[in-house]
Amino acid sequence: YGVKLSRRSIDQYKKDCYKKTNKYSKLKQGDLVFFKTPSSGRKCGHVGIYLKDNKFIHASNKRGVVIADLRDKYWKKYWLGGGSVYK
Repeated sequence: YGVKLSRRSIDQYKKDCYKKTNKYSKLKQGDLVFFKTPSSGRKCGHVGIYLKDNKFIHASNKRGVVIADLRDKYWKKYWLGGGSVYK
C-alpha cells in the first residue's frame, strides 16, 4: 500500500497516526487501533488493524495472528484510541 510505518507501536501512535479518535464508531477499515498494555503502563504498547463491525486483527504472543473484538472486556480495559495512517 506504499505506507511506511515506524517499528514500535508507540511511535506509530505518536508519529504515523492521524485523525485520532477514541470512539469505535469513527473507525474505518484499515485504521490502526492502539492499546495500553499491562507492561506498557499508560503508554501505547500494542497495535492492530481495524477490520469492521468492531473487529480488528493483531499479533498475539501466545496465539499468533488473530481477530479480536474491541468490545471484549480485556481490549476495552486497555483501549487507547485509533486512527488513519493517511492525512
